[in-house]
Amino acid sequence: MFGKRSGEVVLPPQPPVRPIIISTIGVRPLVVSGLLLLGALGIILLLSRVLDTAVLFLIAIVFGEGMRPIVSRVNRKIPLPLAILVTYVALAIVLALLMGVLLKPLVEEAVSLSQRVPHYSSAAERLLVSTEARFHISSNLTSELGTAFSVLRTVLVAVGSTMAAVVIDLVVVMVLAFMWLLSSKRLGAFVIDLFPVDVQADAASVMAEIGFRMGGYVRAVVINMVVIGTLSGVAALLLHLPSPLLLGIFSGLMEGIPILGPFLGAVPAVLLGFTVHPWWPLVVAGVYMLIQQIESNTLVPLVMNRVVALPALAVTLALLIGAGLLGVEGALLAIPVASTVQVLVLRVLVPAIHRSQGRVTSTAGEIGPTG
Repeated sequence: MFGKRSGEVVLPPQPPVRPIIISTIGVRPLVVSGLLLLGALGIILLLSRVLDTAVLFLIAIVFGEGMRPIVSRVNRKIPLPLAILVTYVALAIVLALLMGVLLKPLVEEAVSLSQRVPHYSSAAERLLVSTEARFHISSNLTSELGTAFSVLRTVLVAVGSTMAAVVIDLVVVMVLAFMWLLSSKRLGAFVIDLFPVDVQADAASVMAEIGFRMGGYVRAVVINMVVIGTLSGVAALLLHLPSPLLLGIFSGLMEGIPILGPFLGAVPAVLLGFTVHPWWPLVVAGVYMLIQQIESNTLVPLVMNRVVALPALAVTLALLIGAGLLGVEGALLAIPVASTVQVLVLRVLVPAIHRSQGRVTSTAGEIGPTG
């Protein structure tokens, strides 16, 4: 009808098609984004090149925060640079006196122990052979024992040969910690000034809490090392083991290594237990396990957990990740870094999420510096 062919479908009128306007990105944002990406890649490449120096710097920061309470007390009477120098001199005097008292017997015991390792090995082998013959036991413990004592002698020599590198790294850490203590307040004030005025007080509080936890971790580790070293030395003396002073100091130093440190500290004492009796290593291992249980149930809850306040799962994951990435240095830095992340999450990220949801953030349970 109306001039249209029969059977033809008539479509309803369509709305006019509007042209689609495609917004184009300007050249300047692309250039800025590219420069930022190149800068990030450059920083990552630079950090990979200077990773060892960065790790030493982080260790120096943690060490400096551990010394900050002493420096702050001395700084009340004298200027800050002089206060840091006086603290360093006092620490050097204490270490010198300690080394003066312990160095000579320590070196004598180390040399004697290294020289007498073959004698101890043969004596222990004879005891094992006689014990096996008496009880009609056949095993390959004799050959394995000789191998273990050879490893012990190699470890003693390796420890002595690596002392120079450790001393050099310690000097670098001390210098960096000195510079950190000297400039951290001005650096912190500069960083806080970058925040809006209404959140500068919170930013200062977060930074203070991070420093408090780092320093508390260092002091807790030192306390654990001293206590475990003393208990291990006394135990070695009571168990009639050779070189109890050396064994105590070795156990105390190994206590500073997370996870594996307590086990490594007990290995020389357990091996030297064979010089007393074939079954004496079991007694030595039991005593050292008792010492570690005392530490885990008294020292760690009272000293470490009170300051760091990390859940056990977070501690385990941090140690595994740190050790997997950087080895021993990563394990040493794992707890301070994890504690820093915890503070940032609880004090910054969680309140921001709650504010975006219109919720009130509770600040209960925060740990801050106590002076």
